Amino acid sequence: MSACDPTFTSTVIDSYGDVVGTTFAQALTSFLAAQCALVGDHLWPEDAINSVVDGSSYDFVVVGAGSAGSVLANRLSEVPEWKVLLVEAGGNPTVNTEIPQVFYNNLGSKEDWGYRPEPQSGACLSYETKTCAWPSGKTLGGSASINAMFYVRGNHIDFDGWAEDGNNGWSYEDVLPYFKKSENFVADISENDRYHGTKGELYTTKDKNLKPFEEVVLKAYPELGVQNLDDINGENQMGVTQSQITVYNKTRMSTARAFLSPIRNRNNLHVIKNTLATKIIFKENSNAVSGIMLNNNGKEFMVNVNKELILSAGAINSPHLLMLSGIGPQEHLLEQNITVKMDLAVGENLQDHVFVPLLYTAPAKESDDITMSLVVNNFFDYMVNKEGILCDTSPHRIIAFVNTTDSTGTSPDLQFHHVIFTPKIHILLDFFEKHGLNNDIIEQFHEINNNKFAMLIYNTLLKPKSRGKVLLQSNNPFDRPLIYANYFNDNEDMKTLIRGMRKFTLKLGETDAFKQVGLELEWFQIPTCDKLDKTSDEFLECISRHLTFSLYHPSGTVKMGPEDDPSAVVTPELKVRNIENLRVIDASVMPSIVRGNTNAATIMIGEKGAELIKQSHINTTE
Repeated sequence: MSACDPTFTSTVIDSYGDVVGTTFAQALTSFLAAQCALVGDHLWPEDAINSVVDGSSYDFVVVGAGSAGSVLANRLSEVPEWKVLLVEAGGNPTVNTEIPQVFYNNLGSKEDWGYRPEPQSGACLSYETKTCAWPSGKTLGGSASINAMFYVRGNHIDFDGWAEDGNNGWSYEDVLPYFKKSENFVADISENDRYHGTKGELYTTKDKNLKPFEEVVLKAYPELGVQNLDDINGENQMGVTQSQITVYNKTRMSTARAFLSPIRNRNNLHVIKNTLATKIIFKENSNAVSGIMLNNNGKEFMVNVNKELILSAGAINSPHLLMLSGIGPQEHLLEQNITVKMDLAVGENLQDHVFVPLLYTAPAKESDDITMSLVVNNFFDYMVNKEGILCDTSPHRIIAFVNTTDSTGTSPDLQFHHVIFTPKIHILLDFFEKHGLNNDIIEQFHEINNNKFAMLIYNTLLKPKSRGKVLLQSNNPFDRPLIYANYFNDNEDMKTLIRGMRKFTLKLGETDAFKQVGLELEWFQIPTCDKLDKTSDEFLECISRHLTFSLYHPSGTVKMGPEDDPSAVVTPELKVRNIENLRVIDASVMPSIVRGNTNAATIMIGEKGAELIKQSHINTTE
């Protein structure tokens, strides 16, 4: 039944009207109409599952409707002669995904794959299962529908480094046009034309209005020698700033809303939902892809691919599907009784942005408390009037980029996020419970937060030297892959984090800006760490190994590289090596992770990937 079904709506109104009167009926009518306007099924492409039968044929099949896949579906279906199928394992976005302020509530929902890496001895030790949370979007828009909406492209040197390693066409100047192509930038910032686009589908914004705690953070960092920055995606990335975000008209601007909703009625694009891709099919006795096996609610069927199959399922699911199909490390595939089609380093080179939160607290008045009635009122105010605290991601928008070894450096090794929780926030959101921390940490935070503001500063490692991997659990496509994060396996990663804590995070408490509002450092009590001197590196390391978090940026598992790179899986044209008609276009192709939140770069990869495909095929359609 559609979320905008008028029969359903009138039935609900009729059911309650006689009991609670006209006022409630009118309010309920307004609420249901607002819900329809926000996430009604009419906003998204229809599920074409009834039109796709076993043996159907498409020119292009895109697996994954996330940050890159949604872009690809849009750009490829611009060519009217091409028939495009987009396959998504999840369904339509929900109220939970589209309200900006409640992004953390998507953790553990049906829109989250809910991955967790395998336990390791040196990280995530204060989790109930000794494993960190690795949320990943399972809905139209993918992780762009559940993330924190930061629009950060990374540093110029990230892309120049890719090019220097032999990935021709991926330098900063090469990729900047693709960042700009997607973007519809709504802000008053100098040098707008050089670095930003204003005609793209993806609205990015920067609000002039700051919340009090955001102003405090912006004032504090200059006391530590960190400059205020106007444009995080401009000439210079170093400094502290209010981030640009993918929020527009007080609604999340996911790639589903930006790239799929406007083309929902495009005749040459079919979208099928709640459908899992299980195996790549090859032409007999060849390495040429001919189709893809799909499973929809237990019904298995094959779709033929006339031109190319494109995997955009993300840094976990893309390597998983490749290995299930016989493309991956030969020894591992043979262990899983999978016939090897091509021996490639699929699943290796896994990188993520690991962070450790340190806690500052400040006194609060009783009027600052979150109450259930306040939550309900704000939810209703948002849904009906598009007003209130749920309309954007403030006061969590301030980020800082620093170099812990060179104060004059132009590229950062650490990023700081600042998440501010009002007293009794757990009524609305229990941050530590959502991530799966143990009861001791959860209860400590409740006690601390009952009558204090809490600021969690995420000390985020931008260029990890440690590398993880993704492996198959079995040859059953419904078994989750095994993820090995390998956080801190290279001790330089820990040294960088500790250096950043000492030079910046711990010193914030000494700034006048923090002192004026009463922000003071407060430690969680962890028995193993409490035995150590709190001024020592050993203590900071202990805290880091217990309170380890992912910033949800897995990447690199289907590495892009030149022909002479034995660790590369795809070429700079994003074609899988020695396989015909198959590309991977998502965050998994990053040779090294970018210095910043990965969503913007993944969208760019989708834009450039679509252009590469058009360059390969467009002459055959004229």
